[in-house]
Amino acid sequence: MTIMEFCDVHKRFGDNHVLRGINFQIEKGETVTILGGSGSGKSVILKSMIGLLQPDSGTILYKGKNITNLKEKAYFPIRKEVSYLFQGGALFDSFNVFENLAFPLRQHSKADEAEIRQRVHVSLERVGLKEVDHLFPPDLSGGMMKRVALARAIINNPEVILYDEPTTGLDPLTSQTINQLIVKMQKELEITSIVVTHDMSTVFHVADKLAFLQDGEIAFFGSMEEAQACPNATLCAYLKGGFHG
Repeated sequence: MTIMEFCDVHKRFGDNHVLRGINFQIEKGETVTILGGSGSGKSVILKSMIGLLQPDSGTILYKGKNITNLKEKAYFPIRKEVSYLFQGGALFDSFNVFENLAFPLRQHSKADEAEIRQRVHVSLERVGLKEVDHLFPPDLSGGMMKRVALARAIINNPEVILYDEPTTGLDPLTSQTINQLIVKMQKELEITSIVVTHDMSTVFHVADKLAFLQDGEIAFFGSMEEAQACPNATLCAYLKGGFHG
């Protein structure tokens, strides 16, 4: 089943033509990484998937339904099924960990307080955190903050998680932990994952498919085995660790 599809999607910001006819499709249950240089439009693609940005032309399909340029309220049901893990975590500083995780349940479900407490506990367990529900975001390390944000992203049992640079600013060991959690969420919860990154360790660890964004277009889309045989010189440099765009 195709869960997300872009058909000739264009996006401009003034004179900057960022997306120049994006075409790809993502199948249910797979993990796709989107790789490309800084400012190449990776996050623009991600935000367009849930209506945080609107394309200038082209079509975006979610489970076969055209979701291009909907009115804001029409995106609410989609955002219940598609969670977004922001680069900085986007936790509420004035809420402790428990209240951060409880917030989407109180907003989008009819769960009572006992069920909310249970689901918060389960989500934190899934990301390897215990007894942190009383802490506030400033008390958390960068890695803990990312894991709490991931726990919040899975608490409503989404079908898709969009990851925006999930390992940025983390040390290699913590990055490895986050990569392992991305794979774990895919396998245990059958979640489709779309990961924007420039971290090659993340690409090699989590990707079923790789989308390489270059000059506003998808220059390559396929498996990691196919990527390593691709003649694109810039992609080869990324894969060999020689490019840090």
